[in-house]
Amino acid sequence: MISKTRIYKLVFGFALILSPATFSLVAEPCGTMITSFERPVVLKTDWLFRKGDNLDWRDESVEESFWVKRSVPDYGISKTENLTGYHWYRCSFYLPENYTTPVEPIAIQLGRIRDIDEFFLNGTLIDKTGTVLPKIEVDFQKIRIYSLPTHLLKPGLNVMAIRIYAATNLNGLKEAPMIAKERLLREEVFSKEAFAMVCGYVFIFMGIYFLVGSIVRGRAGENFFFALFSIFMGIYVLLRTQHRDILFENFTWSYVTELLVLICLPVFFINFMHQYLKMKRNVVLLVYEVFLFALFVITLFFRTPKTWILVIALFNYALPVAMGLVIYLFVNNGKTNIAKVKYILIGIASLLPTILIDSLSALEIISMPGTLYLGFLIFLVMISIQLSNDIVLGLENFIEQEKELIQMERVKTGFLINLSSEFKSGMEKIKKAIDNISSNHGKNNAKEATKVSTKTAAKKKTKSKSGSKLELDPVKQAEDHISYMSFMVEEAILLRKLEDKTYIPFYETFSVAELIRHCVSNVENHLEQYRKTTSIEVKPNDLEVYFPKELFFCILRNLIENAYQYTDPKTDIGIEFFNRDGYHQLIVMDEGMGLSQLEMETIFQKFVRGYRDKKNEIPGAGIGLTLVEATTKFLGGTVSLKSSEGMGAKFTIRIPEKPKK
Repeated sequence: MISKTRIYKLVFGFALILSPATFSLVAEPCGTMITSFERPVVLKTDWLFRKGDNLDWRDESVEESFWVKRSVPDYGISKTENLTGYHWYRCSFYLPENYTTPVEPIAIQLGRIRDIDEFFLNGTLIDKTGTVLPKIEVDFQKIRIYSLPTHLLKPGLNVMAIRIYAATNLNGLKEAPMIAKERLLREEVFSKEAFAMVCGYVFIFMGIYFLVGSIVRGRAGENFFFALFSIFMGIYVLLRTQHRDILFENFTWSYVTELLVLICLPVFFINFMHQYLKMKRNVVLLVYEVFLFALFVITLFFRTPKTWILVIALFNYALPVAMGLVIYLFVNNGKTNIAKVKYILIGIASLLPTILIDSLSALEIISMPGTLYLGFLIFLVMISIQLSNDIVLGLENFIEQEKELIQMERVKTGFLINLSSEFKSGMEKIKKAIDNISSNHGKNNAKEATKVSTKTAAKKKTKSKSGSKLELDPVKQAEDHISYMSFMVEEAILLRKLEDKTYIPFYETFSVAELIRHCVSNVENHLEQYRKTTSIEVKPNDLEVYFPKELFFCILRNLIENAYQYTDPKTDIGIEFFNRDGYHQLIVMDEGMGLSQLEMETIFQKFVRGYRDKKNEIPGAGIGLTLVEATTKFLGGTVSLKSSEGMGAKFTIRIPEKPKK
């Protein structure tokens, strides 16, 4: 933890850093003595104000009887009189008798003045912004910093006069004038707006990035509108700083451009949200867009401050509609996509207040520094986090899809190899059977061949009864392999139908014990394993069921085949079937290698196979247990598995006795 002593040191250090700026900006009244320009001098009180216009009021001495003393800033709308037109401010200061010319240029900062101004020092015009004649040209966004010619400054009394023309009823000085070294004044203005300028360019470059991305990736929806929103926001922020003087030579066109950009922002943002949330446009949005389009067109022809105030007022009156549309989007679709919009909500919560503050400041209702760039910076960060999450999720999904595709390709290859192996084995046995038959026909005539064939068949039958089962009839082996290939193809088709929900079951009555014995025989013939340790228990033994025989055989064959394949031939395999509590219950148990907890969590997934160390040695495609689960669920039943490594496995199938409607 940080000690209290260290905290006190940090606070004291910040105080030392901030104290020069704090104490150097102490306000002074007009008529003060300025002994040095090493520190800024803020002239706040005792200003003389008078409505009207007379160029004699610029002189060093005037009759002050009709002048009113004021403290500045006094910007706003006068409640007692209409101050539209000319009005004057006068203020004096004294320099010492031993005054010497400063080494660095001295200037006065008047801040932003509405709308046209001329500055006089000791009766001489120093500088001006805007013109009234031959046509009115205003600039109420420029920060006035006027150099004070050293040859006009003199020991003793010095008089400043400001002649202002207000094109609207908004008038006065927005901040107290400050006299200081010109370098310091300009550095201060730059430092105040540097962050806004940087943000403006960041917004523009970010918008270009999204725009290029939407073109390259072919996603011209949310990325496109967000790109336009970001670019226009960047331009708007730059125009709100002194950077407008770099971009435009004429203030009128710069301000018209600023208004046009501002009008477009809500439309781009709402369309971005519509595209991002995949929602259809509604009538309210269409009407709002038509209104803003009309406002956009008429703004192109407005050139005076009064008309600009009207445009801003209309924009602000319609702004709640935009907010309502955004709120509607989140309320209507936000609950189902909260993970998709939670960071955007935070960004909007930061952005909307700054838009309102900026709009009210533009209307001159309140006087606050521009905060829109700061709000949009937070918003942009939140959008970036949201889109980053989307990108990460999309990348994860893409990787998972790629893994699944690779796995499917491997399994498909394995499936084809396995099927080809079975096909090859079956064909070899068929060929062997044909060769035997052809050989017998080639040695004997038809009659002898019949006798020999009969004797051979009897001999083989006797041998099969008394000898080992390992030497089977080649024709029978070929038939078994062909049947197995048929099972593989049919089960793949069955799984596809179950997944597509197009399978129609055929119910019939059959003997359970007979079907289980047939299935065991089929598996043993195919795998060439003839176990004496396999037990079959059906309760009652003559039980018959009304059930889809094809599906029951599919479940049996896959469970029994797995038990045979993944266990030692000397171990026991148990198969039980009985009815209980209205359910058919099938249990297949083995004493094999068993499954780990991790394997049991994924063993029923398509193309997933257990026994990682053995799976390459044991043929299979990894769809057997998937088919067992899909078939059981199709019949309204459940499948459960109990197993542990080295302890075998127990599969339990429970299916309702009554056919599923």
